[in-house]
Amino acid sequence: MDFLTPVLGTITGIEAALWKDILLFTAKCVLFVVPFVVIGLFIERDVNTVPVLNRLIKSVIVFAFFVPPFLFGILNYFAPDLPETFWESYPALENFWLMEGKMAPVVL
Repeated sequence: MDFLTPVLGTITGIEAALWKDILLFTAKCVLFVVPFVVIGLFIERDVNTVPVLNRLIKSVIVFAFFVPPFLFGILNYFAPDLPETFWESYPALENFWLMEGKMAPVVL
């Protein structure tokens, strides 16, 4: 077991000190996903006999989590071409502009 970390480091190129950060990040991601799994279990018990109401609830939940990042990406894509009058009208939106060029929102 003592040889596992050096072997993994040689294969992946990741230093032994970084494995703790990677494991913590993975644990956070798993904990982030758990509520969505529970919601999915409550809403959809059987794939073949899902009532229309449950489909609607699931669609609204997905839509609620999909729309903000999508709008954030659209704002950052069009932000360099927007006139100054837009930024003067909506000064709070300027805080959401990444200013990294056109490709950053496409990656998002």
